[in-house]
Amino acid sequence: MPTPLADFKDRLRAFATGEKRGIRNPFVMVPVDPPAEQEVASRLQAWADGEAPVPVKPVYLDRIMPRTDVFQAVVGLPSSFYQNGNAHDPAEVETQTLKDNLATEMVEEIISAHKAACQRAEQVLLLLHLGALYPFARSSELLDEMDRRRVQSTVGIPFPGEIIGGKLSFFGERAQHYYPAHRIDDRITMDHLQ
Repeated sequence: MPTPLADFKDRLRAFATGEKRGIRNPFVMVPVDPPAEQEVASRLQAWADGEAPVPVKPVYLDRIMPRTDVFQAVVGLPSSFYQNGNAHDPAEVETQTLKDNLATEMVEEIISAHKAACQRAEQVLLLLHLGALYPFARSSELLDEMDRRRVQSTVGIPFPGEIIGGKLSFFGERAQHYYPAHRIDDRITMDHLQ
């Protein structure tokens, strides 16, 4: 019996080879039980390193986030910024600043670092460690920005959460529809990785 991880890889392969077609560049998402996210990323890295029948480029989001200007600006704010009435709650200001800018800057970094991969439909781009961006960016924001920037590759995202009533629930938050994405409905758990 196929696992959700196997279904995810097969769906990515099918889109990258043209066996399946979508209206636009395909986005494929699979829910992952949060404790399994790191192991799923390891398995997908191994797939990319040799087992995949198509070119696969893993992109670790937690490694890109610190390279963004918005992250550097928030981390670099001196404590004196929050004095003299500039902000009442530093954590709230920092969180909102990251929410407003992080996804856009991350996609810019991804495109800059992987320009050739982003221009080929037969290339799979895996966005890994999405959980590290919580609560600053959602997968839908990243995918919307990739679509806006005309990324052509097949994009796969294992997201920490679940599907509830056909909607994506990221880390148990309120479930939302994200129509442009193809999704695997079953969630990858540690049992699938035994």
